[in-house]
Amino acid sequence: MENDYYSTVYSWFDKCGIISNIQTHLRQNLVNALKNRDLAQKFDKTAPKSAKQYVYDLLIAEYLWNRNYAYTLSVLASEAPLLINFNKHVKQSGGSESTSSSGSKQKLQSDYVCHTLETLGIEPTKAKGQSIIKEYENSDLPLLLCILQWTKTVEDRLCATTNSTDGYESHKENVLRKTFKKFEAAKKKLIQQKDLFNAQLRQKENELKEQTLIMEKQLTILQDKLEKAQKLMHTYDIKQKQLDETKRQQYLQFVQKETELAIKEKLLSQEANRLEKERDSYRNFEGDMKKLQNELLKVQKEIPPVVDRGDCNLTTKDAVIQTEFEKSFVYARNETNLLNQEKHDLSGLVQEQRWRIEQLTAKVLQLSRKLEETHLKRLSVDAQVPVSSIRVLNTNTIISESSSTEDILQDAKMRLRRLEEESMKADQYYFNFIGNTSR
Repeated sequence: MENDYYSTVYSWFDKCGIISNIQTHLRQNLVNALKNRDLAQKFDKTAPKSAKQYVYDLLIAEYLWNRNYAYTLSVLASEAPLLINFNKHVKQSGGSESTSSSGSKQKLQSDYVCHTLETLGIEPTKAKGQSIIKEYENSDLPLLLCILQWTKTVEDRLCATTNSTDGYESHKENVLRKTFKKFEAAKKKLIQQKDLFNAQLRQKENELKEQTLIMEKQLTILQDKLEKAQKLMHTYDIKQKQLDETKRQQYLQFVQKETELAIKEKLLSQEANRLEKERDSYRNFEGDMKKLQNELLKVQKEIPPVVDRGDCNLTTKDAVIQTEFEKSFVYARNETNLLNQEKHDLSGLVQEQRWRIEQLTAKVLQLSRKLEETHLKRLSVDAQVPVSSIRVLNTNTIISESSSTEDILQDAKMRLRRLEEESMKADQYYFNFIGNTSR
C-alpha cells in the first residue's frame, strides 16, 4: 500500500516536473560546490609509497596481466614503476616460468601471494588465507578476483546471518513507524488543542482588556463625580458658614433691637408717668378754677348792683379776674396743645417701633425658614436624620420671640388708649369750661 502510494506520488512529481527541477537544482549545487576545486590526484614519483599501495598496484597489474590488457598494464607501469617484472616473477598455471604466452594464465609466486594477503590483513596460514590461496591456485582467476569472491561469500554469510535480524528490524521499524504516526497524530491533536487554547486565551485577553477599559472609564466617571461632590460639599460648607455668620449677626442685631426697644419702652413708661403727673396737676388746677368760678358766682350774687362806683370796682375786678382767667386758659390750652403734640409724637414713635418689630419678626421668620432649609439639605446630603426636632425648636423660638414683641405692642397700645382717653377728657373739660365762661 505504501509502495503504491510512493509510486503514485513519484509519478505525479515526475509529471509535474518537480523531479527534474530537483535534479537540476542538485546538479547545480554540485557544480557550484566543485567549482574551482582541483580533484585530480597528484602523483609524486619521488615520494615514498605505502606497502598497501604497492599491493594494490600489484593486484591491479596481475589482474591486467591475467586478462591480457597489455597496453593498460604498460600505462599502469608508467605510473607505478616499482612493479615487478611479470616476465621473470610470474609463472604459468602449468608450473614453468615463461613470457607472455597466449595459451596459459600467469600466476604469481606463492611468497608474493602470502605477502599480499599479509599486507591486506589476511593471515595466509589460517583458513581464510588458505581458502583464498587454494582458490587462486586451482582456478584461472586473478588474485584480486579471488579475494573479492572470498569477501563476497563472507558478505553472503553475513547477509544470511543478518536476514533473521532484518525481519526483527523491519518489525521494529513498523512498530516505530506506527508509534511515530501515533505520536504525529497526538502531536497534531496537541497542536490543534494548543491553537484552540491560544485562540480562547486571546479571546479572553481581549475580553479582559475591554472590561478593563470599561472599568477605567467608569472609574474616571466616578472620580469626576467624586470631585464634583467634593466641590459641592466645599461650597455648601462655605455657604453654611456664611449663613451661620449672617444668622449670628442678625441675632446680635435682633438682641440689640430688643435692648433698644426695652430702653424705649422704659422711656415711654417714664413719659407716661410724667404725663400722668401733669394730668393730676391739671385736674388740681381745674378743681381750683372751678372753686374760683363758684366763689366768683357767689360774690356776684351777693353784691347788689346799686352804686355805680361799686359797679366800676366790680367791673374792674371782673376784668382782672377775666384777664387772669384768660391767662390761665391760654396756659391750659398751651399745655393741652403740648400734651397733644407729645401724644402725637408718642403715637408716631409707637407706630415706628411697631413697624420695626414687624420687620424684625418677618426677618426672623425668613432666616429661620432658610436655616431650616439648609439644615434639611445638609442632612439629606450627609445622612438622613429626622428634622422634626429642628422644626419644633425653630417654631418654639419664633413663637417666644414673637410673643415678647406682641406683649410689648399690647402694653404700648393700652398706654396709648389711656393717653387718648385722658386727652379726650381734657378736651371735653376745656370745651365745658369755654361754654361756662361764655354764659
